[in-house]
Amino acid sequence: MEGTSDKPVACESLKLPILSWLCTVPYTIVFVLILVISHPLHLLAALCGTGAHKWALDIMNWMIVTNIRVLAGARYEVRGVPCLPLDRSIIIVSNHQSMYDIPMIMWACRSRHVGFIAKRELGRWIPSISLALRRLGSVLIDRGDAARAVRDIETFGRTQHEARQVAAIFPEGTRARDGKVKRFKATGLQALARSMPGAVLQPVAIHGNWELLRYNFWPVPFGTHIMLEFLDPIDPSAYSERELTGEVEARIRAALEKSPVSA
Repeated sequence: MEGTSDKPVACESLKLPILSWLCTVPYTIVFVLILVISHPLHLLAALCGTGAHKWALDIMNWMIVTNIRVLAGARYEVRGVPCLPLDRSIIIVSNHQSMYDIPMIMWACRSRHVGFIAKRELGRWIPSISLALRRLGSVLIDRGDAARAVRDIETFGRTQHEARQVAAIFPEGTRARDGKVKRFKATGLQALARSMPGAVLQPVAIHGNWELLRYNFWPVPFGTHIMLEFLDPIDPSAYSERELTGEVEARIRAALEKSPVSA
């Protein structure tokens, strides 16, 4: 079934403008070079402390976003202002469309250090990204061990809360490769909210990012419209644990339904 469903996508990719095919090779080469060249910079910066390492990460995220805008011709837009108070911990909750969601959120929220809840596999073998996830305050969870994953999320949340830092989570649990939001899983978000009492919850609706990987780099569609929309912040204490997940999901879905980004 999975192979059958891939055939229309492959055929559709052949109909894309020649510019998409021409730009795919330089785009992909530059993307790989960014990760490879940034890796030793991360290693050197890590020796100088967290601040220097974050500086190196900010540079890498800027290069990734710039590559998307220039060589993939994307119209990249940030709508709204993220709520990132310095005197409180913050929970960022977003839908998940692409591996680019993480660097885009980090770049848009670069005034703060953002730690992510990510799958364990991302902590291995990916130049720069695996290193940053392991060493810069994120948590890598085993999705096959739910009980341990919840404990790890709670420990991560307490650490971020005590340091008044930012924790980010994708409650869908995996990417929506067709842009359609999957049902939010309550367990991880509830564990994070429990471990970060009094935190501000910042919902983010990501529009159009899935299009970049629609054909798995073959090709990278030229001229996509990508938008990060920072919605009004939420006070988690105003909702029960069950209500909180539903409220965040409803707000993000509503924003995507009104999206100016064509799907």
